Amino acid sequence: MKMLSVLLACFFISSASFAQVVSGKSTKKKIDFSQTKKSVVTALPDLIIKGERFTDENQNNFIDGNENCAINMIVENIGEGIADDVVVKVTLKNSPLKGLSFEDRLEIGDIPANSSKDVLIPVSGAMDLEDAIAEFKIEVLEKRGFDAFPLEVKIESRSFAKPKVIVADAVFSTEDGGLIKLNYPIVLKVIVQNIGFGDAKDVTAEFRLPNANCVFLGEENKHSVGLMGPGETSELEFLFTATRRYILPEIPVVVDVNESLGKYARDTTLNVSLEQKLTARNEVVISGIQTEATQIKRASLSSAVDKNIPVNMTKYPYRYALIIGNEDYSRYQRGLDNEVNVEFARNDAKIFREYAVKTLGVDEMNAHLLQDATAGEISQKIDLLSKLASKTGEQAEIIFYYAGHGLPDEVDKTPYLIPVDVSGTNLNAAIKLEDVYKKFAESGAGKVTVFLDACFSGGGRDAGLIAARSIKVKPKKELIKGNLVVFSASSGEQSALPFEEEQHGMFSFYLLKKLQETSGNISYGELADFITRTVSIESLRVNQKEQDPVVNVSPDVETTWPEWRF
Repeated sequence: MKMLSVLLACFFISSASFAQVVSGKSTKKKIDFSQTKKSVVTALPDLIIKGERFTDENQNNFIDGNENCAINMIVENIGEGIADDVVVKVTLKNSPLKGLSFEDRLEIGDIPANSSKDVLIPVSGAMDLEDAIAEFKIEVLEKRGFDAFPLEVKIESRSFAKPKVIVADAVFSTEDGGLIKLNYPIVLKVIVQNIGFGDAKDVTAEFRLPNANCVFLGEENKHSVGLMGPGETSELEFLFTATRRYILPEIPVVVDVNESLGKYARDTTLNVSLEQKLTARNEVVISGIQTEATQIKRASLSSAVDKNIPVNMTKYPYRYALIIGNEDYSRYQRGLDNEVNVEFARNDAKIFREYAVKTLGVDEMNAHLLQDATAGEISQKIDLLSKLASKTGEQAEIIFYYAGHGLPDEVDKTPYLIPVDVSGTNLNAAIKLEDVYKKFAESGAGKVTVFLDACFSGGGRDAGLIAARSIKVKPKKELIKGNLVVFSASSGEQSALPFEEEQHGMFSFYLLKKLQETSGNISYGELADFITRTVSIESLRVNQKEQDPVVNVSPDVETTWPEWRF
């Protein structure tokens, strides 16, 4: 009977289960596949390179022979996921350079989301370094392939220049003048000077009294001068005397001069006579000898807009600037002569960056300057600014400045920016202007301002990039979208001309002049009126050629852009 009860219970349970199946019901817990799917989605890293700069011992922005330098940059992860096992790989795009060495691989480890790491890449030039341009390609590689856009850096190297450190001048004196006296202080002042063409490192000067009964009176007789550039001087002083036991007619003082290499300095022995009448110490005036090194050419700023740049203390953390000056095309392309270069483009870009930082409030780290930029360098920076702007949306502002060659496609008249390493006869690797506008517009930036000191007709400041082209092409007017305003140096088939006297492009000079006069406190409408009116007149007056700047705006800001301000 008990067994029968058990069997009946099992039957009823099975029947209930069967009924649930038949009715479409189940006791099993339903699985939410949407939640499961969501749980496997991984936050991704997004690596960028920013804040790149070159540092060198003598601060001349060259890799010199016998010099230690570094490429400094920041690797930032602006994504939401961690970047695993990040490695910085450094290679030379051009052939290996004799005497150049650098760290080709640095392991910087994991970079969490929304964080960054400072990276220093050691670079050095040996004594046998050759004159060349080192074209570095810097890749930031992530373990799973989430790499940053590569960075290309061009740095000029210079062969070793010999220093020559000497005692250029010297004078003995006493406190009150008159004849030298035993047992009374004597002052020796010397000028140590580097009269060579190279830097002298770790320069020292030691005073010695080789004869007996001569006594050093100062706190120390060895001086550390440090780094001395060509033509530099250092004034040193030595206090001593001879006791009454001294019997010779002259007192010799040896000045031992040395530098880090131990072979480019010359010692000197100076003598003072016991009967010599000396000047008073407070009347001593000495100067170093004139040398050829002091006549080395230095860059000078001759234009009025290069000086007295207004300073605005307010900084805008989300205002980004990319400034390009492409001048020297002949250096990067065989078969081109100097006439195709864009005169003053590098100076245009350099000075515009100073206005961007000092006057327009762009933070130093957000003001990116490229001079003689390649296609890779331009693309990398455009991508970087777009990513940075996309992180802050309408808060972000982009300023894009370009001085250099532009060219239209001869078939469809599409305008291109021309990097220095791209031939005018092959536009496949050039930068399509339409793509630049699109990239910046899609970033969502609240304001995008473009300044183009370039023409897109095939002409140039002195000569077109394709000198054989006798008929200029009227470029197609680009349709722009987003919050974008474009100031162009010329219109139609005109050329963007230079202003020889001011060492700038005509358009760039008057753009900078107005920013200088107003300290940047000007509306876009006022700036446009000034540039279009003034450049049109001055181009005819100075160059005897027409150049009429134009402003092209997106339909999205057609009614509001004249009131925009920097």
